[in-house]
Amino acid sequence: MRVLPAEERYIPLGVELLKRGHPAVLPTDTLYGLCADATNPEAVEKIYTLKWRNRRKPLIVLVEDPLWLERFFGIPYSGLAEKLLLHPKPISVILPVKGFEYLTRGGRGIAFRLVKGGFIKYFLRAFKRPVVAPSANWEGHPPAENPFHAYLYFGDAVPAYYNAGTLKGNPSALVSLLDPERVEVLREGDLTGEEIEKLKSLAGNGD
Repeated sequence: MRVLPAEERYIPLGVELLKRGHPAVLPTDTLYGLCADATNPEAVEKIYTLKWRNRRKPLIVLVEDPLWLERFFGIPYSGLAEKLLLHPKPISVILPVKGFEYLTRGGRGIAFRLVKGGFIKYFLRAFKRPVVAPSANWEGHPPAENPFHAYLYFGDAVPAYYNAGTLKGNPSALVSLLDPERVEVLREGDLTGEEIEKLKSLAGNGD
């Protein structure tokens, strides 16, 4: 088990591991995530195996720069998506995409989250490509609150665990923009009722 401090000087090792198709446990802007290169289908499949995850359920993709949506996935960066992705609280936004079946898993879109700070932003900036980042746990089990808890799930199958102390909290809010005329809140995360209504009003729906 290799546990590394979540500090910039240790990022190059994790970057090299992900470039080679390996996963790593990283502290994200919400919880510890089991991360892999989102542009590598084989690396993504490893995440499903490690998590014992239903292979029909898509994974959330983290990006460091909103321009990555078009660069890597051919998705124009629209005004509504921009408002949601730049919200001060973590919101994962499902956007329609063509292709990328290894990420959509039979659906019509991919959930993206723009990270706005912390270790994960520095990591993505160094990696220069998006990552899948589901919570670090087996499906149906509690998310790992620290790298040692994550190791109990994945053991030596994950070559690096980054330690940022204890992380507790909710997963990100999940919002769908598959219908361009409607903002559909699928998971509230840390959003208040008032914030949810404001998000819905951005597309004109207040139901």
